[in-house]
Amino acid sequence: MKRLLLGLTAAAALWGAACGGGTNFATPPPPVGKYTLASLKGQYAYVTNGETFNGSLSATPLARTGSFTADGLGNITGGVEDVNAAGITSLALQITGGNYTVNADGRGRLTLDISSNGVTSSIIFGIVLTSTNDGLMIDETSNSAQSSTGSGNFIKQTPGSFAISTVSGAYVFDFSGLDNIQPPNQGPISIVGQFTASNGPITTGVEDVNDNGAFTTAAAVSGNFAADGNHQATLTGNGRGIALINGSQYAFYIVDSSRVRFLSISGGMLSGDAVIQNIVPPATLSSSSFVFIVAGSSAKGGVTRVGRFTANGASLTNIVLDTNNSGTFTKTGGTGSGSTFSNTNITMDQANPGRGTLTFTASNVGVPFTFVFYLSSATSGVIQDISHTSSGVATDVADGSIEAQAAGPFSASNITGTYAFNWSGLSIQTSGNFSIQDEEDVVAQATVSNLSLAGAADSFQFFDGIPVTDSVVSGSITPGGAGTGADGQRNTLSVKLTKSNSLTVSFVVYVVNPQLAFFANDINNQGSTRIVAGILKAQQ
Repeated sequence: MKRLLLGLTAAAALWGAACGGGTNFATPPPPVGKYTLASLKGQYAYVTNGETFNGSLSATPLARTGSFTADGLGNITGGVEDVNAAGITSLALQITGGNYTVNADGRGRLTLDISSNGVTSSIIFGIVLTSTNDGLMIDETSNSAQSSTGSGNFIKQTPGSFAISTVSGAYVFDFSGLDNIQPPNQGPISIVGQFTASNGPITTGVEDVNDNGAFTTAAAVSGNFAADGNHQATLTGNGRGIALINGSQYAFYIVDSSRVRFLSISGGMLSGDAVIQNIVPPATLSSSSFVFIVAGSSAKGGVTRVGRFTANGASLTNIVLDTNNSGTFTKTGGTGSGSTFSNTNITMDQANPGRGTLTFTASNVGVPFTFVFYLSSATSGVIQDISHTSSGVATDVADGSIEAQAAGPFSASNITGTYAFNWSGLSIQTSGNFSIQDEEDVVAQATVSNLSLAGAADSFQFFDGIPVTDSVVSGSITPGGAGTGADGQRNTLSVKLTKSNSLTVSFVVYVVNPQLAFFANDINNQGSTRIVAGILKAQQ
């Protein structure tokens, strides 16, 4: 998932103390499952967001978007990649080769050979398939040429859709990252909205912008899609072109007519997806329950919020929300929070179908939570946190996903089978007089049986410089009540990673349906303050 946990500082890492070192290594059991090398075959559009290490005691925010071709036999036969490192771009880099592995459980390694200015270097990803059409990934590159990390995903492309005319109709989008890189305007930014495209031009659109706490509400969107005049072949070969949206340029990659991936190549560093709005969402929501998650930056550092609510017309009920603001965990609503809600409301924007706002005030917080969302269907969309403090200044810049929640109960009878999961964010650790903020990324696969987890994971706390591969995963899911949260009972998730030593992280988890859940960590773990969030997704 995307984050705005940027502007980090660090001196050294403690991951080796927590999960590495020593000589006695735990190894996962032999992988079991249905996947093979042939499960990864075709062209895939990928994205990761994280950091690159520049050799000093600082890291540079980094976003990648590209397309690679896998032959089903373990070889990468080509592709192209665009990179934005805090506003410094490298465009249309050629993927000249590479290789990959896929274990029976869907886990594997992906190596892409990138050519830049006549020099070829390799970037390496830990991957886990969620189906033959998509998967989760973390950048775990660590070699003499470069070191980088980040979390993301890959989605199978349809080469027959590689044309500007394919991008046609209404799309809901979510872009986030850094705004203008030069001070004093530098800071996190989130843009959510909807546009309509027709064979190149963007004919109509509307967007909401949270630019480092400065808001633009329901603003018009204009622009166009075109081939890259400098790299014409990348459109027909990889679905890549150049989009102009409200004055900013983006490299885009067509997945198919229903999804386009973006990376900004002017001004700042933003990335995200636009998803087709095939069906006009309802003008009002009637007896609809939703789960949502946002992650980003706050005045104190990093922030995550994960929660659920039930909407009926303008009424909001059964609200439960968990916030981690730079390691301070706050429960609002539900059992054990001691809070009640007032000023609850949800409103659909009649002028802009699919756009809506929701707001509520929690008694133990005292200021309103406010969100704007855009539904791409009646059951799915994007959401942006636009909460204010009492002085009118934004408390955070965060965005994420909102999904309709299936009816429960959720229990051992239906949360079962094999799942891929990923979490990403910050790990803030203390050693003597040092306070250390690390990018932390984990990608894993686990079998869930009787709500117990067993599997394997790759992880990377960035400033340790060395990813930890093939850790043993164990843990458990504990449903609260019916598992939906509508009764105020929270679900919890505990994950333990074991290599030479072990690391256990506790989460709150909100189940969308038995195939999908969002989670965020809820307490400090093993001497480290974490602000991480993730996704649990059933393998198909």
